[in-house]
Amino acid sequence: MITPNIRYYARLSFDETSKKTPKYVITAEAGYYPPIEAIKGKNGKVTMYLMSKREQQPSNTPPMRLQAKDSLNFTGLKDYFVNGKLSGFAYGYPNSEKTYSNKNKENPFYDYKDDGYLFIIHQDEKSKNQTPASIEFIVLENGKILLSSYCKQLEMGGFDEALKLLREQAK
Repeated sequence: MITPNIRYYARLSFDETSKKTPKYVITAEAGYYPPIEAIKGKNGKVTMYLMSKREQQPSNTPPMRLQAKDSLNFTGLKDYFVNGKLSGFAYGYPNSEKTYSNKNKENPFYDYKDDGYLFIIHQDEKSKNQTPASIEFIVLENGKILLSSYCKQLEMGGFDEALKLLREQAK
C-alpha cells in the first residue's frame, strides 16, 4: 500500500490540571496544518478534551471523540475500543459541513474535509483507568477514503519510518 502524504504530526499530552474530563494539550508538532490555528486558545495552545459519545447519538457514532475550542467536535475516534478494550489506535476525519450547525460557526476544517486523522493512544501502565497519558495525531492529506486501511497499516508498522522522523522533528 502506498503511504499517503503526512501533512502534520502532533503529540497531545495529558494535562495534569484536568478535572472531570481528560484534557490534552499539543506539546510537540511537525509540519503545518492551517486549521489548527483556528482552534488555538488565548494562550496560543491547542487544547482538546477526550469525551464519550452523547447517549442520544446514533449507534454508529464512535464511542469517543475529541472536542476542541468553543466545544467544537474535532473528530470521532473510530476503533478506539476493539472488543471492549482500548486498542491503542484510532482514526477519524474532519467535519465535512461548511458550518457547525449547532454553533452556526464557520468550520475551519472545511477546506480539508478529505483529509484523514490517525491516532496512536499511549496508555500509562500505572494508570488504573483508561485515560491515555498521551495521544499522537497524524494528518494524512486526502486520506479519508482509505482511512480504516491506513489505520491497519499504522498498527502493522507501515508508518514507523515516517513517524520516527516526525517525532525527531517535532518541537
